[in-house]
Amino acid sequence: MDLAFVSLTALLAAILIGSFTAVNIGLISIALAFLVGTGLGDMRPGAVIAGFPSSLFVTLLGVTFLFSQARENGTLERVAAVATRLARGRTGMIPLIFFGLALVFASVGPGNIAAVALLAPIAMAAAGRAAVPAFLMAIMVCTGANAGALSPFAPTGIIANDLMAKIGLEDVAWRNYFNSLVAQSFVGIAGYLLFGGAHLLASGATAPVVEPHAGSAALDGKQKLTIAVICLLIAAVLVF
Repeated sequence: MDLAFVSLTALLAAILIGSFTAVNIGLISIALAFLVGTGLGDMRPGAVIAGFPSSLFVTLLGVTFLFSQARENGTLERVAAVATRLARGRTGMIPLIFFGLALVFASVGPGNIAAVALLAPIAMAAAGRAAVPAFLMAIMVCTGANAGALSPFAPTGIIANDLMAKIGLEDVAWRNYFNSLVAQSFVGIAGYLLFGGAHLLASGATAPVVEPHAGSAALDGKQKLTIAVICLLIAAVLVF
């Protein structure tokens, strides 16, 4: 049997098992890689292990772990709450602000999937309070996050750029990011205009927006440190 076909079948099996069970899809994939490689591909275990992208794994692990701390200590929620106040009660501006937040969050590290997961509860709560259509808010958050998906800091961007470098396409990371950003932004703005955003702006509707948790809206020491560390991460990647 063709080994390429078997490999693709194993990948499909891993996706299906991971989708319909609580088993981690990564663990399933590693197990199947050894099964296919050593059992059918006549590869030594060391050769299979050599194919594991350890550098990429550490990068993704570190970035994801850092932003999980930003979520746990309330930094991302506080930044989102402060940003929504920039709308000054103008309902039509709130979806656009969440588009921008999703774009920034996805671009600076956690990527598009994590950015949606982090922002969706806050965004939908803001939509409910401000009478913004839920579908419109979903469009803005998802397209904003996808606009930042190919950032050189984001997991999807890191994977894409690593694969492109292996086939000789180097120094295109920022070009890919910009092209994706423009395309997704066009889709997002079109969705905004078609599904209620234009009406909200034209009507001049006003509504209360989501506020931070009880207490001052100012960032506390841990949250300031978190933002400073994220800025240092970005500077380190850009400069070094």
